[in-house]
Amino acid sequence: MKISQNIFKALIAGAALLALPVSAVEPSVPDFSKGMPGMNLEKNERVNGNETFQLKTALNSKEFSTTLIKFLGPGWGRRKLSREEMILAANKGRTSNATVNLAVYTSAKIPGVNIRVIHLEYKEGNRGPSVEITVIREEED
Repeated sequence: MKISQNIFKALIAGAALLALPVSAVEPSVPDFSKGMPGMNLEKNERVNGNETFQLKTALNSKEFSTTLIKFLGPGWGRRKLSREEMILAANKGRTSNATVNLAVYTSAKIPGVNIRVIHLEYKEGNRGPSVEITVIREEED
């Protein structure tokens, strides 16, 4: 009788694993294709394996960062910006006449993927803040 109880417990444990959402079992890149809380997707482009999402928001930079961290989920964190990324942010600020906040997020569980996030707050006109999120996938050799 003891063997059948162990088999029953194993079957229950297996069924519980099957009932878990796929994201709990296998980490994945967040899906920005439907926007984010408090933000609407305006444009989506795919170039050379990378995907860029243009979002419209009313959130300021700090509120946006808090929302983004929750949206990305556990395991994602900011990494130090490269010199090229800092130059990109400076150029974006000049050409857009906006205050630019740039961050790049990575996850050790998803190597080879960087999520570059640019939050823009425009200095002139009545344009609200916008966000550009680019999912960058490193090329495999």
